[in-house]
Amino acid sequence: MDFEKFKSAIHYIVWKAGSHKGFGATKLNKALWFADARAYVLKGHSITGATYIREKWGPVPRAAMPARDELQKAGLIEIWIDNGQTRFRTKTRPDMSSFADYEMQALDFWIKEIDEQHTAQSISDKTHDYGWEIAKMGEEIPLYAFLAERVRHPQGEELEWAQKEAERLGLP
Repeated sequence: MDFEKFKSAIHYIVWKAGSHKGFGATKLNKALWFADARAYVLKGHSITGATYIREKWGPVPRAAMPARDELQKAGLIEIWIDNGQTRFRTKTRPDMSSFADYEMQALDFWIKEIDEQHTAQSISDKTHDYGWEIAKMGEEIPLYAFLAERVRHPQGEELEWAQKEAERLGLP
């Protein structure tokens, strides 16, 4: 993991959306998760190299608290609690020179999507998928886990097709 790049990603997310109403730690963690996980699928590696663990509200980067603390101590971000929500803001533009164009596009997309289309609860619900469910609390969740799905029984037209196909093939 590139800890400096990870801190820059946090700083950037805070710079883009941290002061927006309803944007707190949950949305920050989700923007990181979705950007990293999607980059992993598309490019074979994540943007930050962060390790994510299962927590109550979904995947959380293991290094989130130390990175936030360092950014706060350096005066790059402010952190406070507002009505039970951890909030952030910054007045300084982060240095994003170590990020590739596709990485910036991924971050921008997920920041905007999560900020404008979700509450903390609705985006948390999206990360409470099968990959999250099968991990134990505090256990690492590999980035490819979001691709995991429950096996389900076919229904409706799928079931009819499967039954006909099984009959055609002489299967019991």
